[in-house]
Amino acid sequence: MKTRDHIGAIILAGGKSKRMGGDKALLQVSGVRLIEKIARDIKTYFQEIIIITSVNTEAMSSFLPFRVVTDKEKNQGPLMGILTGLYASKYPINFVMACDIPEINVFFLQKMMAFTSDYDIVVPVTGEEMFEPLFAFYHKRVIPHIESLLDKGVRKVIKLFPLCRVKYISLEGEDWYFNLNTGEDYERYLNILRGKEVKG
Repeated sequence: MKTRDHIGAIILAGGKSKRMGGDKALLQVSGVRLIEKIARDIKTYFQEIIIITSVNTEAMSSFLPFRVVTDKEKNQGPLMGILTGLYASKYPINFVMACDIPEINVFFLQKMMAFTSDYDIVVPVTGEEMFEPLFAFYHKRVIPHIESLLDKGVRKVIKLFPLCRVKYISLEGEDWYFNLNTGEDYERYLNILRGKEVKG
């Protein structure tokens, strides 16, 4: 997969991680922090990577070779994180992902990227209205719509979709995609990695 000159990447690492019981971005995976692994896995395919956070800003800046930007307003959820990232980015189109998605399928990413010129948002869907808005492409054209929603107190990312031109890409059968939401998810993922190492 080749880079696109006009596309950047935004990794959201500002969540409170209540169900995990700690900062998910700093979980150890194969000897590095999860946020480092994710950034390393995608950096080849985008012109820049921006980390958006409202916690541990200084700590992340100390070990990440990427720009770390603080949320414009704290405790406003991922919609604010997307807005902050789009403002901070130099590029009109940006891939936005959460910091708790440990695996990236390049071919699926490329499939999504192919629609970015014609749509405001390109987002995976796993079923009827079961979207994955934090693994999606957003054009800066959506900024006014996000601001309008936030001004009204609306924080759900999916409320943005009816206001924009959206391309939905099916995630059905894509078993590589999962989130690390809880300690159990994390342990399960580590066991998967250990299995791969044994086979390797």
